[in-house]
Amino acid sequence: MASSTAAPPHQLPHTATSHPDDPIPCEPPPSRAVPQLSLRARRDPSQPEHTSPRSAGESMRWSPNSSDDSEAPLTPSTEPDHAVEEIVDRLEALPTAAVSVAVQARPRRASTTLISDSPADIQKILGSGETATKLISQCCGGGCCLLKTLQPDTSAASFVPVVVPDNAAFRSLGVKLGPLALDSELTDVTELPAVHMSFEALPSQPGAGVADVRKTPPQYVQPHPPYDVFSAPLYHARELTKPGAEKRTMHFDIDVTDYPDEGGVDFKVGGAIGICPPNPSEMVDELFDLLGVPRFVRDKPVTLKTKGGRWPTIWGDDRARELRTTRRELLTWCADIQSSPPTKKLVRVMAEYAEAPNEKKVLEYLCSAQGQAAFCDLRTTSHLTIPQMLSAFPSAKPPLPALLSVLTQLMPRFYSLSNDPHISSARPGLPGTRRLIEMAVTVHETPDWHGPGATRTGVGSGFMERIAQQFIAAEQQGIDPREVLDLRVPMFRGLMANPLSKQFGGEGPMVLIGAGVGMAPFRGFILNRLKNANCANKIWLIQGVRDSMLDELYSGELGDHEREIKKVVQSRKTRVTGQTEAKYVQDEVRMQADIVWFVINALDGRIFVCGSSKGMGEGVEEALIDITMQKGNLSREQAHEFWANKKNDGQYIAETW
Repeated sequence: MASSTAAPPHQLPHTATSHPDDPIPCEPPPSRAVPQLSLRARRDPSQPEHTSPRSAGESMRWSPNSSDDSEAPLTPSTEPDHAVEEIVDRLEALPTAAVSVAVQARPRRASTTLISDSPADIQKILGSGETATKLISQCCGGGCCLLKTLQPDTSAASFVPVVVPDNAAFRSLGVKLGPLALDSELTDVTELPAVHMSFEALPSQPGAGVADVRKTPPQYVQPHPPYDVFSAPLYHARELTKPGAEKRTMHFDIDVTDYPDEGGVDFKVGGAIGICPPNPSEMVDELFDLLGVPRFVRDKPVTLKTKGGRWPTIWGDDRARELRTTRRELLTWCADIQSSPPTKKLVRVMAEYAEAPNEKKVLEYLCSAQGQAAFCDLRTTSHLTIPQMLSAFPSAKPPLPALLSVLTQLMPRFYSLSNDPHISSARPGLPGTRRLIEMAVTVHETPDWHGPGATRTGVGSGFMERIAQQFIAAEQQGIDPREVLDLRVPMFRGLMANPLSKQFGGEGPMVLIGAGVGMAPFRGFILNRLKNANCANKIWLIQGVRDSMLDELYSGELGDHEREIKKVVQSRKTRVTGQTEAKYVQDEVRMQADIVWFVINALDGRIFVCGSSKGMGEGVEEALIDITMQKGNLSREQAHEFWANKKNDGQYIAETW
């Protein structure tokens, strides 16, 4: 029995598909059963031959494991290094004014993107000298950053505060300096990082053109050794969302006909591919300008010599290297200049080369013990770009080797396939024997410092949007983009062992639960079922959107019986008083309690959940617990154990981030 302190479950509603008091898992009767899905492929005769089939899914960011048969990735621990009680005791000794700063509410975000991966793979990426906890360390919120603060006598005549840089970039940082003067004593300033690379000029010889550099990564960028990045032609692109949608989503057909053989490994339903996106050329040129790198040097071939590590490769061996490259190649494909939060090593390098005394002092303050709180604020606001940081401190112009030594590696972005690759490759109208894979990418936008209303996009989604817009614009002008533009997607099949791909299969019933970006792989599941008459029925899809008129992806594109198999839940829809109506995905899950209970107890039955872990993922899991407690008459602890066992058995597959 559940303990008296356990939270009671949400009461399941009484609907045609939710009978809370009926514990026997039964297949839904004909009145609410799902019709047999038609095997007939529909195609609009008026549709141009080169357009993609209308389909159903969004992109999914995913972190792979090291082999096709590896287990699901694990999330590294993020436990703080010190107990909160100890921090509180030490804070009590601080002046009242200093402590008051610690309790001021301020908006925060995670200072780094968590990497879901196995401990072995994390160690492979970081090396033995780093830990997963250190990788994702962030402000704990306990106030330990305020244990050493500046306490000068600001009323003294000798106190002259530092004049902060007067420019829009510095103001966008929102740095709170406190009582800082040019002669303020700073302690525990971060040591100047070593420069572990150098450039040597090469004899004059022709190199790759700028256009080629922006299209294809250098060969030493090898995220899938021993295989190189494949430059896949873009076969088609279109926008899925309607004007007014909060997030734009683009659909892509990528031609992988000439993808090299990799020992019999093939693209899989529910699998993922890696995209190696370049940094925007405008941002690269802006960074060159800020560093004072002459234009004639930017594309001049050089020999890059490194003293160790994996950079500029991605998953190469830890060793010294000597490579032929250009400065533009390195900034375009190898250095993350816009999606990682600033580090103290970066700030320290900028301080070393800042010529203005006030800028040098501010930068030294940010990487000192006294400036720890200000640095935490800087690191936990919205993501800052390297050009933004250099524009904020215009006198800081570190040499490019010193800057590259402290920048984060630019890593691939992973997206799930939104199709069954074999079905897509065999569709009518595809010329010859072309093979296509399909995916959809949601464009992530954040405010930019350049002016009111200015925004910038993510590295991966921004790159994909740029080539999609070029494709769409050419089509609107009556030009065949494939013949004229030759747009390419640097991608690799890579590691396809994400749980959705591994656990899909069998002929049992399925419940697919997704919202937003988590919708992508489910389209491939449904297409796969359509080709198999033995298991083309018994599939239920619950899709969450903000507004079906704007955000519902691939509406009307899941076959002749889409209305019967799919239930769309709109979070913006106003709830009607007195009616039982779902507002969120988890509400609909409770309203479909009978189906959920039948599927999870059926032979080879599976429940898939895909999407954001916050909100949707947590809410759906709580709804599943409620269903199990009431339908199975279990305690909360027993319900958690029930779903844990189903997850171990491969019947409950949750891929959330």
